[in-house]
Amino acid sequence: MNEDMEFFNRFSHMYLHGFKNLSDMFAEPATEHGITLDEFYILYDIAEAKGKIRLMDIAESHGVTRSAISRLIGRLLRKDYLYQEAEDHDRRNKVLKLTPEGARIEHEVFTELIQRNREWRQSFSLAKQYQTLNLVEEFMDKFVNEDASKQTKKTTYVDVKRAEA
Repeated sequence: MNEDMEFFNRFSHMYLHGFKNLSDMFAEPATEHGITLDEFYILYDIAEAKGKIRLMDIAESHGVTRSAISRLIGRLLRKDYLYQEAEDHDRRNKVLKLTPEGARIEHEVFTELIQRNREWRQSFSLAKQYQTLNLVEEFMDKFVNEDASKQTKKTTYVDVKRAEA
């Protein structure tokens, strides 16, 4: 029983003082630009899309409902960070595109997040960062994610080094 209490207390402390602070710290570049981290990821997905991207594509990739993504996209539309364009073959389908201001915001937040990661590397190596991510992903896949059976190959530090060579 002592073991259970120790784990519970450490996990609770990490949740209350670690995860929440980490989340806030990671979201800070987005909030400094007047958007949420979720809104940034929508802008990022649109910027990185290799083709047409629709609301349903984003809802699916974020694992949320169409209505949840619609609310976020509505805010980004009102801020004039993106716009919708009807497809030629089916005018009911709307493709999402960044406005110049949306592209600027996405680029600035992305650049700041990458810079933070580079700063973290000064005291927490890339190899250690990947080890941490892989361990957390393994835990999430096993105990948290709805469909843990959909295992995908995780990138490791060795994979990154091979790609650089």
